[in-house]
Amino acid sequence: MRKILVGLILTVVVSFYVFPFSFTFLPHGINSKILVAVFGILAFIFDGIKKNGVYFSQYTIFGAVLASAFSIWCLISITNTSNYNTIYADYIVSYATWLAGAYGVYSVLRLEYEKVDLEIITRYLALVGVYQCITAVMIDNIPSFQAFVDRYMDLEQDFLHRGHRMYGIGAALDPAGIRFATILVMIAHQFSTNPNVRNNSLYQTSDLVAFAIITIIGSVISRTTTIGAALGIGYIIIALFRMRKGGFVTMRMVQRFFWFIIVMAGIVGAAIYFYRTSHTFQEYLRFGFEAFFNWVETGEFTTNSTEVLETMWVWPSDLHTWIFGRGTFGIYENGTDIGYCNFTLYCGLVGMVIFSIYFLYCHFAMAKKYREFTLTAWLLTAITFIVWIKVTTDIFFIDALLFCAVGDYVGEESTLNNPSSVVPESIELQQ
Repeated sequence: MRKILVGLILTVVVSFYVFPFSFTFLPHGINSKILVAVFGILAFIFDGIKKNGVYFSQYTIFGAVLASAFSIWCLISITNTSNYNTIYADYIVSYATWLAGAYGVYSVLRLEYEKVDLEIITRYLALVGVYQCITAVMIDNIPSFQAFVDRYMDLEQDFLHRGHRMYGIGAALDPAGIRFATILVMIAHQFSTNPNVRNNSLYQTSDLVAFAIITIIGSVISRTTTIGAALGIGYIIIALFRMRKGGFVTMRMVQRFFWFIIVMAGIVGAAIYFYRTSHTFQEYLRFGFEAFFNWVETGEFTTNSTEVLETMWVWPSDLHTWIFGRGTFGIYENGTDIGYCNFTLYCGLVGMVIFSIYFLYCHFAMAKKYREFTLTAWLLTAITFIVWIKVTTDIFFIDALLFCAVGDYVGEESTLNNPSSVVPESIELQQ
């Protein structure tokens, strides 16, 4: 019972960070991520006192340099155009807040686990995804629970109610979709590469069930989730068919393949059953996977939102704007939600290139820290740049968490099987 209660509390704390929201009884601007970040700063100071000093890794420092460069360029852009919209000019503050929040998550998890590594982080990200999906279904189907959530949590419910959109505790629309997509890729990475999962049918099943729940319900909350689902499924399939050196297929690989088929068949069978017997579930599927249903029924792979998106490609009309932007941002000022258009119109191509390099660095720096992470880094990069076709987004939250977690450095002796040899780090205190 204690283990379940502690697991639930830790899941809620991680959710506060990954899916931030504001409380109605707190001052405007103070959200759950900031609360976790404050705890992270205090924990960082406390750890620094214990260790007689604080140290930052090259990843954290160089990431801060790139975030600062982007902020400075945005400041130059809005000053040059006399259009003082600071939405990204203070991005370095957002970088620091995400990093402090990630350290807060790391510190809370460290109270329960001796070593907070990639497996623990991914496990709780999966739990958070499932928790948000279950909460969203409860809000959508239990009026008293919805009233409680709406009373104490500021989630822009009026807008969501008008649009008849499902939402969780801080999980709604495109921001939820990008986080769900990222979580799905992390689950796929763990399923495909972690030896503890590969050798345990229970772990394999729990990962696949979590993947399925987040894919189905997450896509109802935000159809952006399907991007991560597609990339994650592709990753798993590649891993299942990957041959060992010498071209031999082992019995373990065959067992994993058939177990994957059995579990997925069960999930698909359950989805078909509930689609046929539950009107609510049928509506969920038809909304979340509208493009697929349209493709089957009309031969066109499209949705209402993609048709609207086709009208939103708005670009600069002069060289000065292409370089510096014009300091405007968003649907109301630029007439577009498309990320590439908004970044170009806000800070020009120079700013967008700096921001792109920043994400590339953050994602691929982790390939040096974690074994077999290169493909995952490519997939995280793909999520970033694919979603920019639809909306502006920032998935640094996952990089910040990975900066803080204990690593398994490529080229060094693995510490995965010897937790006692690991010294807890502070935002990568030791490299």
